[in-house]
Amino acid sequence: MPGRHLLIVDDEPDLRWVLRGLFEDAGFAVDEAGDGDEALARLAERPFDVVLSDVRMPRLPGTELLRRIRGSDPDLPVVLLSAVEDLATAVGAIKEGAYDYQAKPYDPERLLLSVQRAAEQRALRAEVQRLRSAGARPADFGRSRLARQLRADIELVAPQTSLAVLLCGESGTGKEVAARAIHALSPLASGPFVAVDCGALPEPLLESQLFGHQKGAFTGADRARPGLFQMAHGGTLFLDEIGNLPLPLEAKLLRALQERAVTPVGGTEPVPFHARLLCATNRDLAGSVRQGTFRIDLYHRIAEFVLQLPALRDRPEDVPHFARRFLAEANQEMGRNVTGFTAEAELLLQRRPWPGNLRELRNAVRRAVLCCGASEIDDCDLGAAGGAGPGGAEIDPGPAGGGSLADRVRAASEALEARILQQTLAACGGNKAAAARALRIDYTTLHRKLRRHGHPG
Repeated sequence: MPGRHLLIVDDEPDLRWVLRGLFEDAGFAVDEAGDGDEALARLAERPFDVVLSDVRMPRLPGTELLRRIRGSDPDLPVVLLSAVEDLATAVGAIKEGAYDYQAKPYDPERLLLSVQRAAEQRALRAEVQRLRSAGARPADFGRSRLARQLRADIELVAPQTSLAVLLCGESGTGKEVAARAIHALSPLASGPFVAVDCGALPEPLLESQLFGHQKGAFTGADRARPGLFQMAHGGTLFLDEIGNLPLPLEAKLLRALQERAVTPVGGTEPVPFHARLLCATNRDLAGSVRQGTFRIDLYHRIAEFVLQLPALRDRPEDVPHFARRFLAEANQEMGRNVTGFTAEAELLLQRRPWPGNLRELRNAVRRAVLCCGASEIDDCDLGAAGGAGPGGAEIDPGPAGGGSLADRVRAASEALEARILQQTLAACGGNKAAAARALRIDYTTLHRKLRRHGHPG
C-alpha cells in the first residue's frame, strides 16, 4: 500500500541500499539513517509508520534507539535486526516493546511480512484512536448501573496493554465478549485475537496448542507448528476457563509469562512473543489459590486487573433490553417479523432468575421466535424456554443410595418432564393446544404425557 513510510537505520550503506529496494518494491516510502542519533533527527522531522533498525551501531545502538522511541511514541513499531543470534538480547528487545527481532542473514520474505504487519498495526491503531475520539464504545453490556460500570472499567483498562486482565463471572455472562471489547479498544486492535478454552483439550494437546511443537516431537507431528502464543504476536491471547488449566501447565505458563518467550514441545530454544494476555474463569480462582489448587504466583501474573461480570439476576432491568436485541437478531436470522413481547411475556422474562445468564436468555428468545405464531411473543411461547423452568427449579436426584444410576437418571428425567409440562400448561392458562405448540409436540402426545404424569387431562 503506497504511502506507508519506513525508516531504515543501519551503519552499512550497502545493506541500506538493498533493504530500500526490497521495501520500495513493496510500496513503502523509505528514508535512511546511518545510526541511532541520525534516526532520532529523522523522526523529529516527520512521522513514520515503522522503524527497521540494526542492533549494533556506533554512538547509539538499536536497543537504546528502541527505548527512546518507546518513550516518545509508544505506538511506533520497531523491528530490530542483528548479526548475532543472541537469545537474551531478543527476549530483552521484545520485553522493551520491539515489534519483532530478526537475525542476519535475514529472510527477505519474512522480514517484509513482519514490517508490513507492523505498518498495518500502526494504521489500525490510528483508526482505533479516531473511533475513540468520535465516541466509539465497547460492546453492548446493557443499561443498568452494573453494566455502565463494566463498560467504564473496560475503557479504563483497554489501553494499558502491559496489564494482564482476569475476567470473572458465571457461565453465559459474556466474558469473551468483554475480552474482545478490550482487544478492540486497545492499541493492539490491529493484531490478532486468539482464543482457546483451557478445559476443552487434554493436557498434551493443549500444551502443543499453546506453545507449538517441533517436527517429530510426538507421533503425528510431521511438521513444526507455531503455538497460539506465537500466533497472537502483536495482538491478544485469550485463555478461557483458565481455572481448568492442568496443574503441570500452570508452571509452564508462568515461566512463559515471566520470560515473554515459549519453548515449543520437543524444542530447546525459547521463542519470544509479544502479546497481551486476557484470561477468564467462572470459578472462584482466589478461593482455589487459598485451597492450594491454583498457583498463587500464576494468579498474580494473570490478575493484574480483575473485571467482574455481573450475573443477569443482579441486573433485571437489563433483561428487556437484551431480549429485544436477541429478538432482532433472531428475526434477521430466521426471516421472521416478530414485533415484540406481550406484557405477560415481559413480566415472565423479568421474573426468571436466568441461571444461564445471557446465553440462556438468548436461547429462550430464539426458541420463542421459532414457536411464535402471532406478531408478538407471549408467555406461552416462552413456556418451555428453559429446562429449569420459570422458577429455576433444579432436578432432584433423590437421596443417596436411592437406586442404581440408571434408575435415578430415569426418575429424574420423568420428574423434569412432568415439571416442564405443568409449568408450560400453567403459563398457557391451561390451554393444551397452546402448550403443545409451545413445546413443539402434537396435541395427542401432550395429552398422553399429561395422563401418564397424573394430570387429570
